[in-house]
Amino acid sequence: MKLDKRTMNCKIFFEKALLGLSIFAISFFASCGSTKVVETVQAEQVEDFTRRQLSNGIPVVFKQNRGSKIVVFKLVFEGGTSAIDKSIGGIENLTLDLALRGTETYSYKTISQLQYEKSFSFISSSGKDYATAGFICIQRDMAEVLKIFSDCLLNPLFAESDYDQKMAEIAASIASKKADPSGTLSLALTKAAFEDHPYLTTSYVTDESYSNINLTLVKGIHQGLLNALRIKIVVVGNFTKELMDDFMDSLEKDYGSLSRKAFSLPKIPKISVGAGATIRVANEQAGNTGYIAGFFECPSRDSADYIPFAIATMYVDELFFSQVREKAGAVYSINTGVIGGKELVGVILAYKATEKKQMKKLILDAISSFDANHLAKYLEQYKNKYITSIFNSAQTASGISNSVVTSMEYFGSESAYLSRAEQVQAVETLQVIEAYKKYIAPIAKENAASWVIVDGEENLSEYDF
Repeated sequence: MKLDKRTMNCKIFFEKALLGLSIFAISFFASCGSTKVVETVQAEQVEDFTRRQLSNGIPVVFKQNRGSKIVVFKLVFEGGTSAIDKSIGGIENLTLDLALRGTETYSYKTISQLQYEKSFSFISSSGKDYATAGFICIQRDMAEVLKIFSDCLLNPLFAESDYDQKMAEIAASIASKKADPSGTLSLALTKAAFEDHPYLTTSYVTDESYSNINLTLVKGIHQGLLNALRIKIVVVGNFTKELMDDFMDSLEKDYGSLSRKAFSLPKIPKISVGAGATIRVANEQAGNTGYIAGFFECPSRDSADYIPFAIATMYVDELFFSQVREKAGAVYSINTGVIGGKELVGVILAYKATEKKQMKKLILDAISSFDANHLAKYLEQYKNKYITSIFNSAQTASGISNSVVTSMEYFGSESAYLSRAEQVQAVETLQVIEAYKKYIAPIAKENAASWVIVDGEENLSEYDF
């Protein structure tokens, strides 16, 4: 059985916004398989980091991206959605979006025109454990773009008209998501997987949180973000020492005066998953096809089981593809992934299932057909494909910045991601088999997964879950 491209590509689930490595490292690692080459590249790239600090303690990490003319700048705000009550879920994302819509000095129209002329863009996002806001620009324009961005972030206009327009857009998005069966599945899965957990708060405004949000609350969230104790800064670009010094002077002027306010990161407990009652949600747009998610316990990001687990799911995805999709013709797509942040939950996703009665049996039979001999035969191919698919994201400055940020937040070091290739290469067959037995096999043997099914009302009872 050969590894199909669809199966390998879906493994980006496991390291999304987490890992990165230069194209140089990928090509040499894949071609010669030399750990010494990987170690050499890793050592060189670790030296490409420069750590500075503003007068108020905000850390600033510069990552060299030699030869690039692009700069990616990010402010990282500790806390994320887990620090926000679920009743106002999505407000952090909304706050950052609105903040970047203009100031008294730079109107939204002016910013849009400058973005077109200078080819820069503002970026923002909110996740389970942290939020980010920043920009991508050509290096020659970075001083001017920083000035505009900082004015927006520190002195946002927060116009009532902008707020009303954004909330109207959100209302339309909520309606669309509720109508779409995949959106319905996503909402139901989040509620089921993270019940009584800080991760229950969503990064997007929901039907439940929409009416609880107002502009006064948005302004309060904004002030909470402007806390030197919560902020880290990451800059990716091709910097000389003089450029870094100049940039630090600008950062000190903009952010060095932010005060350090009391703030405690929320405690993130292990996510408890057990076989619960199957959740069935009606959605008439599903037609006569089902959208199914099974969630189950999986290792944390920093666990020694994590990489072996990810490799094990590569093989399981092959089994799903060959047995459930191709042989049985029971589903359009089926694969595994993870959701969460510091703590994770494993997920099996099946879209457009046409087989109802036998669907669960087909999934469990595929899991049970895991063959240790096949795994041993193709392990090196799995590892090489895994590394390549993950590290493709590092071909851009944005991908590198994602890797640096996530590495800082989840592994305590901006350069931790550079050791990932070596860690993957060191995985042995027995480790993958043990990870399968510990996390995946119980789904079939002990019914150790909970399930969410979305389909038309008249079809829900037909699924034997």
